[in-house]
Amino acid sequence: MQTMDDATLWRLFRKGNAQVFEIVYNRYISLLANYGRRLCGDDEMVKDAIQDLFVDLWKNRKNLRSTDSIQYYLIKALRRNLIKKLNSARKQIQMNIDTPGFELSPELKIINSESHRELKDRLHANLNTLSTRQKEIVFLRFYCGMTYSAISKIMSINSQSAYNIVHRVLNVLREQMLHKIPLLLVILYQAVK
Repeated sequence: MQTMDDATLWRLFRKGNAQVFEIVYNRYISLLANYGRRLCGDDEMVKDAIQDLFVDLWKNRKNLRSTDSIQYYLIKALRRNLIKKLNSARKQIQMNIDTPGFELSPELKIINSESHRELKDRLHANLNTLSTRQKEIVFLRFYCGMTYSAISKIMSINSQSAYNIVHRVLNVLREQMLHKIPLLLVILYQAVK
């Protein structure tokens, strides 16, 4: 069952297969927690939102629509849950890109030598100048590897706007990073692989 495609897993889950539900949970819990922490600085709120998401999924499984991308479905649902929780708590969404451990992808973990520290620090400083929306799109595109179409649906914007935002962010980073851009492009390329 671990190698089943998303559409098949989702169909079995909707039929009430608890083992498949566990597989879905285990496959996406880390990604959801990571995304939630970037969207909201309150770890407890993120845990509650994820728990609520999976409880609601199980309760309403028979009424759920089919999907061929569980990742997209879960991220969109978690985002909606967090926004509701944040609105009820009257807090603002903030991307915590400046917290220790933020990385565009797991491959960035290998960039810890002194020769790359300056680039990393400069990249973090430049990413922290982005707006909340820009940070979220960068996270979805380069960390989650989502398409512009999926990003547009999650964030309720059109695909062209998502593309334009990423394009503008990369232009800004290119200008700010100037002579170090070839290494930056390698990093971003590794992030979307």
